[in-house]
Parts: sequence; C-alpha cells; structure tokens
Amino acid sequence: MHNKITTFLDEVCRHIKCKAVHKEIRAELSEHIYDLMEESMEKGTSEEKALDLAISAMGSTGEIGAKLHRQHKPQTEWSLLILVALITVIGGIVLYTSSQFSDDSTKFLRHLVSILIGIGVMSAFYFSDFTKFQRMSVPLYCSGSILILITMVAGIQMNGAKRWLPIGGGFTISVPELASLLFVMAFAGFLERYRGKGTSGTLKMILIGACSLMLLVIMPSLAAAFIVAITYAVLLIAAVAGNHFGVNRKNQFILLSSVGTISVGLLLNYILSNSHRVERLLGWLPGGTGVDYQQNLAGIWLSLSKWFGKTNATYQGYGLGMMPDVTGEYILVNVIATLGWAAGLILIALIGIFIVRMFLTVKRVKRGYGFSLALSACTMLSAQFACNILMNFKIFPSMGIPMPLVSYGYTGYVVCMAYVGIILSVWRRNNLISFQRNRPGTFSQNNVFRLEDGKLIIDIGAWRNH
Repeated sequence: MHNKITTFLDEVCRHIKCKAVHKEIRAELSEHIYDLMEESMEKGTSEEKALDLAISAMGSTGEIGAKLHRQHKPQTEWSLLILVALITVIGGIVLYTSSQFSDDSTKFLRHLVSILIGIGVMSAFYFSDFTKFQRMSVPLYCSGSILILITMVAGIQMNGAKRWLPIGGGFTISVPELASLLFVMAFAGFLERYRGKGTSGTLKMILIGACSLMLLVIMPSLAAAFIVAITYAVLLIAAVAGNHFGVNRKNQFILLSSVGTISVGLLLNYILSNSHRVERLLGWLPGGTGVDYQQNLAGIWLSLSKWFGKTNATYQGYGLGMMPDVTGEYILVNVIATLGWAAGLILIALIGIFIVRMFLTVKRVKRGYGFSLALSACTMLSAQFACNILMNFKIFPSMGIPMPLVSYGYTGYVVCMAYVGIILSVWRRNNLISFQRNRPGTFSQNNVFRLEDGKLIIDIGAWRNH
C-alpha cells in the first residue's frame, strides 16, 4: 500500500477509539481510494497525480474519523442494568431477612459472594467479542454434555438425583443450570452454521437439541430441560419465520409442529410413568385429588400476607421459615409474606418491564449469530421468570424452577448474570458490522460508502440499516 494512503488511513483511525473496526474501515476506505485512482487514470492522469486527487476527494480525515467514531461508540442498555440491580436488591432484602431465621448463618454471605461473582461474569461477557463464541459451538456443546455425564457419576446426590459438583469452600455447582447456558450458546452457533441448508439443516438442529435435552432428562433435571426446550423452540420458530434455512416456510412449520407434538407426548409419558409426579400433577389441577404440599403451603401463606409489611401470622404454630424452598422456588411467596403484597406486585412489575426491555433490545439487533445468541439468553431468563411466578400462584405445576436474580443459589445467579451479559455484549457491538464490498467501480445505493460527483459520501443512515 502506498505511504500516502497509509498516512491518510492512520489519520482517520486516530479519531476512532473502537480499534475492533479499524481493519475493516481501512480496507473499505483504501478500496475506494483505488477506485477513484482508477477513474482518474482512465482519463489520462498520471498515477501519482491520480493518487493525490483520490485522497483529496475523500475529504477531511478529521470529519470522516469523527463520523465513524460516533457510529461505533459502544452501546450500553442502561435500563437493563438498572432493572437487574432493582430486582437483585429486592431478592437480597428478602434473603437477608430469611437468613435471620436460618440455621446456616453464612447463607446470606454466600449470596453476596454470588452477586459479586455474577457482576464479574456479566462484565466479562459484556466486554467480550461475542462473535468468538460462534467458533466454539462444538466445544461448548461437548462441555455441557461431559459436565452432565461427570455429575451423574461423581456428583453430590440430593433428593434422589446427582445434579451438583463440589468446588470447595462449601460451594457447589448446579450443573443443569451451567450446562443449559453452554447448550443454548452452542445451539445459537449451530443455527448460524446451518443457515441456508434447507430441511437437512432443520433436522440437524432438531437432532442437536434433542440430544442435549435427553441428557438433562436422564440426569434427571426436568425443569432445566423444559426451559431449554422452550428456548430451542423459540429460536427455531424465529429462524423459520425469517427464512433462515432457505426453504418453504410452510413445510418447515409443519415439521416443527410435528416434532413439538411428539415432544409433548413424550413429556406426558414421562410424567405419567411415575406415581409421585402424577400425584403432584393431580394436586395442581383444579379439583384434583392429588396433593402438592408446597403449592398448598404457598396458597396459605399468600392468603395470610398483608398489603404492607411482614405478616405476623403463623400456620400450625410455625412461621414462614418452615416452608420448604422458601428461598428458592417459592421466593415470590417469601417476598409477599415478608414485605407485603405491594412489594410483590412491584417485583412482578419490574420483572415484566425487564422482559419487555430485553425483547425490545433483541428486536433491534441485526439478524445473524448475535440475534440468535441474544434471543436465546432473553428467552431463558423470560421463561424462568414466567414459570416461577405462575408456580408461586399455582397457575403452573411445581417444577423446581427458581426465580432468576432473586432466588438463593449462587450458580443460578451467576448463570443469569451471564445471560444478561450476553444480551449487553450483543447490543454493545450491534453497529460493529462487516462491510459488504462491491466489485471495483460499482457502488450500491444502499452502501455505507458511495461515490457521488467524484466524492466519497458516508451514508450513516444506510449504515444503521445495514
């Protein structure tokens, strides 16, 4: 490259703080300089003179650099961060109150540690280049699978299942939650890999999803499998709706509907094959004859709660602290009984706003791997929030799904913060695009860079719509 061109590009890039786009900007601008040179030389101008004219026609390096810098300033969705903080604070208050009546005096301290780790993990994802995860789809998928298999052999057994791995210091890892994160990240990458592959691509995605869900079910962790299945379904439906696989969408939807019907049938068979699961299901159904002890207790404590402040009522001589899983799956009941119905409704409203803001953010993400990755994180969080709230009000059967960012559980909190970090990372780099290059001498009307009357025009509007 000629020294004059290098100097020009250096001056432009000096004004652009986002170094990640320097390489592509230099390539695009140099291509236009050579195109301008070629036009001048075809008119009989010498090469050196043509180069000077081309660089002059490009305009001021400061003006070009300033425009590109404004376009590439990292974006932060502050509303999501504020909502995460508010939801976490409400959960922290209730967990602190609950710890006063717990035999484990370190429980709240461990929750604070998980918050600090979660903030660190979210920040790491936020500042990372999420596009690198696409190349790691196979390692991520294999890591999730191996983690489940190791846990099934050497994990800590609780309530008849091995779902936890010890990591020292009294901490354990909830493997289904961590494996779910790895699976959905990998699934988004595989989805991009099979873009335009037709029905074979769709079938491969279904097979990949089915294998990971099978591992979670065998573990067993039906709750994790259920949430991940919802996420897979949303990603596949969005992909087919956007003609991602490049074939007849009607046939694709018929295929997905058939797979969904079979999956529901298998789920019902799984539930009905176990008398305990049947008993809990019958206890949830209106007029059912079964018993779901936790949901019955949840209903009782909700009826005993006041609009404001902690209820002083007891049930059979016991306080709220004696209710099973009151800091986990039934944390919303805890919030209402401890802080009042007003606080519970405020929490639900914040969660609703948080979900809406997530989807609005994802909607504005350019289609591609980033969109799929952000949509998967958004769906994982939204599905958990929705299922947990419905379970607390006995609108949905009890499945052991905690409330993200609120329920006690360090793995769960850290993983949820990772999802938030993924969404923020994708949005932060939403405008760091790859340029679509034209053949020499041709310029599309929709191009970011185009020639008009021998001068370079930077069309920011076209860039935003790229």
